Amino acid sequence: MTIALPRLCADSVLTVWNGGSVIDMAQPDAAVVCFHEIANTLSKISRFNGRNDGPALSVAQHCTMGAQAIINERHGTLPARLFLLHDAHEWILGDLITPAAQLFAKRAGSPQLLDAIAQCKAGWDEAIYQAANLPVPALWTNQQRKLVKDMDGRMLVAEAVALFGPGAAGKFPRWNRPKTTGEIKPWKAERAEKEFKKLAYRLIGEDLILEQASLSALARQLR
Repeated sequence: MTIALPRLCADSVLTVWNGGSVIDMAQPDAAVVCFHEIANTLSKISRFNGRNDGPALSVAQHCTMGAQAIINERHGTLPARLFLLHDAHEWILGDLITPAAQLFAKRAGSPQLLDAIAQCKAGWDEAIYQAANLPVPALWTNQQRKLVKDMDGRMLVAEAVALFGPGAAGKFPRWNRPKTTGEIKPWKAERAEKEFKKLAYRLIGEDLILEQASLSALARQLR
């Protein structure tokens, strides 16, 4: 059973979706969440805006390798589930990197802009975790929140070093290398999508993911 979520703003903000359907970005809704689409979309969104030489490293790879590292470090599968989906809101909102958001806020002279971005992400996070039958971020324990945040930061540095060289580590605070499965080398989009799906089937459940795909398709037909 899904719970109706509050709107992010009064006006509709429409975006065209697969098959020509339209989703209101201002209305987070677990019924329209499709994990297959999330895997596909995140596999084509680049970390660091793709500014590294050579192939881009995708958000799907970041989420997959970070979740696997949490398992490898024996923190359990629930934190790994939470990490796997921590950037899933980019499936609908896209990826606005933190330095760009900070620049826009400074240019506008409005720190509230950063709060608005965070609130929009939080709204869709709630819909996505609800669809996955997982605790929404507001209900995470302090330990779970710290694990996800720490792994996100550690993966950021590890990825920066892998893509830009050892000198990149000096631009960040001291860090512990994540216990990833294999080296951090950019995957092709097809592999990133496949690996994200495979881990999602394992951690969230194939039956739930397939059921949610059917539900989201029906929900869009009815709009």
